[in-house]
Amino acid sequence: MPITYAIDRSQKRLVTTALGNVTYPEIVAHLEMERDDGGLPLSEFIDASLANLNISALEVRLIVDQLQSLGRRNALGPTAILVGNDVSYGIVRMLEILVEGVSDIRPFRRRAEAEEWLKAIPMPRPPTQG
Repeated sequence: MPITYAIDRSQKRLVTTALGNVTYPEIVAHLEMERDDGGLPLSEFIDASLANLNISALEVRLIVDQLQSLGRRNALGPTAILVGNDVSYGIVRMLEILVEGVSDIRPFRRRAEAEEWLKAIPMPRPPTQG
């Protein structure tokens, strides 16, 4: 699986790495593992700088639906995604716009900026209950 992560409970952070071609089923599986491991309310840093997001606009919308469903039952922590190419940046930016109000997700080109952003948003979004 090109997506792996570790939970740092002391820092309340997931540290995730995505490599190679990342597909919609792999993203859904990652979200489900986070849920099962109690990681959804934690902040998450995803290093996808060596990954290519191989998902369609329809699959982006399905990910939005998944996040909205998860957000109804779980607090969702902020997610900073370090990307390595323009296509991945655009996909994550589209996701950021579509999940506004449900989850804080943002693409970055530099790790230091991603880390600073995560520090500035310390609280997870509460469940929407809707």
